[in-house]
Amino acid sequence: MARTRNSLIFIFFLYYLVIFSTTFGAKRSEKEEAASLFIFGDSFLDAGNNNYINTTTLDQANFWPYGQTFFRFPTGRFSDGRLISDFIAEYAKLPLIPPFLQPGAQRYYNGVNFASAGAGALVETFQGDVISLKTQLSYYKKVECWLREKLGNDEAKLIISRAVYLFSIGANDYTSPFLTNNFTLLNSSSHSEYVGIVIGNLTTVIKEIHESGGRKFAFTNLPTLGCLPALRIIRTEDNGRCLKKVSSLAKLHNKALSKLLFDLNKQLKGFKYSIFDMNRRLRERMNHPSKYGFKEGETACCGTGEFRGVFSCGGKRLVKEFQLCHQKFPKKVHVALFIFGDSYFDAGNNNYINTTADYQANFRPYGESFFKYPTGRFSDGRLVSDFIAEYAKLPLISTFLQSSTDQFTSGVNFASAGAGTLVETHQGLVIDLKTQLSYFKVVEQQLKQKLGDAAAKKLISKAVYLFSIGSNDYFTLFSTNSSVLQSHNSKIEYAGMEIYKEGGRKFGFLNLLPLGCIPSMKVLIVPGSTSGNSCQEDGTELAKLHNKALSESLQELERALEGFRYSYHDFYGSLIERMNNPEAYGFKEVTACCGSGTYRGILSCGGKREIKEYEVCEKPSEYLFFDADHPSEMASKQIAELMWSSEIPNVTGPYNLMTLFHHI
Repeated sequence: MARTRNSLIFIFFLYYLVIFSTTFGAKRSEKEEAASLFIFGDSFLDAGNNNYINTTTLDQANFWPYGQTFFRFPTGRFSDGRLISDFIAEYAKLPLIPPFLQPGAQRYYNGVNFASAGAGALVETFQGDVISLKTQLSYYKKVECWLREKLGNDEAKLIISRAVYLFSIGANDYTSPFLTNNFTLLNSSSHSEYVGIVIGNLTTVIKEIHESGGRKFAFTNLPTLGCLPALRIIRTEDNGRCLKKVSSLAKLHNKALSKLLFDLNKQLKGFKYSIFDMNRRLRERMNHPSKYGFKEGETACCGTGEFRGVFSCGGKRLVKEFQLCHQKFPKKVHVALFIFGDSYFDAGNNNYINTTADYQANFRPYGESFFKYPTGRFSDGRLVSDFIAEYAKLPLISTFLQSSTDQFTSGVNFASAGAGTLVETHQGLVIDLKTQLSYFKVVEQQLKQKLGDAAAKKLISKAVYLFSIGSNDYFTLFSTNSSVLQSHNSKIEYAGMEIYKEGGRKFGFLNLLPLGCIPSMKVLIVPGSTSGNSCQEDGTELAKLHNKALSESLQELERALEGFRYSYHDFYGSLIERMNNPEAYGFKEVTACCGSGTYRGILSCGGKREIKEYEVCEKPSEYLFFDADHPSEMASKQIAELMWSSEIPNVTGPYNLMTLFHHI
């Protein structure tokens, strides 16, 4: 909705895209990179169509400061940067979807954006100034004809049936009477009947797209409209609080929308849909902004008046004066990241030690997806820890053995591929956890020399300490002996206590993935064995025992150590979920991308180890594993997202990493 549009758009995009990106990933064709994306709606999704129609600046955003954060110039989007639909396209591996009315030769294979700021499901909503939903549908039919003419009926039908149809519509139908003080249409019927007309118009559009061959639909429900800044400043009996009348209309709409989609799912053949509860997610962030990284949950970044609710951003509308926030996001205390562990986190320390190629990844094709050259990471691109650093607004964390002291203030990566908690694990070829801990103490002393005791102490206490360790201990010993398990976890506990003694308070842990289910273990299964799930059962049981013991140890440390806070991610569960349902997460294969043998489970990737022959896939992002032991960059990114912001306690808890970095 254009006339109540404000910078709160960025608050809720993350949850929306997480939900919808799985929908897109699940339905990719064998031949296509991604399904097409057709976008309908209002200013929440308008990428610039209103730049090309005869309207007023109330329904346009093609002037500064719109667009300043990402594009660095105004594009017509009612945002400081990208919109929800832009992120959806990115996650679906599509380019930015162009507006239908953008001049120039159009190619519609990836989809089109028909959305228009100010539009509603009702033709009467801001009639003459916007592109109504009915007109957007007529534009879609033109694109459908173009596809059939260019590609032929069969191929066009395939694109249309595989496409996703994304909708954000209805907000302007309910807010326009309050913003224009024209209640004629709203008061001509009961509120329930009015909502029924809005939903009825949307139903017609959905059914016509379905009739043309569309099958996959995505919707956002309406936010609590009366709590948006532009509505809160309307002086009514609510006296500056949320405008209850318009919020109640949104509530009725959301209930009716859910029922409609449920009914259509039963009525229309092949109809599939995803609906995102924007209402609840936005309300959570408005009520608890700091929990989600925001300083303001009620006030707009750009505008004037109370809540900056006067729609004056840019000074091109009726009111020329406006204020612009200087810092949209709260100014964060700098938080460093110190990383300990094995090959899941090693960013290249093993490049600088006397070891073998079994514990190194400084050769091609490692690194090909992101860095375009091998860095020493056991991945086609970035690791979980790299994404965590990015989300924490930190640079890539340098490895200890290549860092200068100038880089230590952002943190250090001590991890070593092949390392374990036990000194005996691959002894002499890797940097064990005990040695990594000694390196941390060296860094601590250098920080004190560089910053002074007080500043170094503050940095250490605010820092997050990230661990992924233990897998190699079990690969090496392959024993279910409980004393071995106790030894592993006691050493992790010891490392945590040592860091705690030095002032560390915030810790992040990955538990062990299902060891018996990774390609290098599955390849060891004897043909004809009784393993029903094709996993090496002993390895999987070891991981379960370890994870239970680690969880109990962390709970004990939290009780025993004042100020000890931790985040524990169920890596085991996350990998199992993706192994069992790969398509739901955008993967085509649960085998390795690079290696040889069954499942490509022999660690021969790159041809520098004992076995020289290997195969490598064309698209690592379609594989859960890059080599026989390690997740692909795409899998690592998904795990990092869960570690960073998951609110589900049995996935990541008791805190997520975003909370540890920004709110504790």
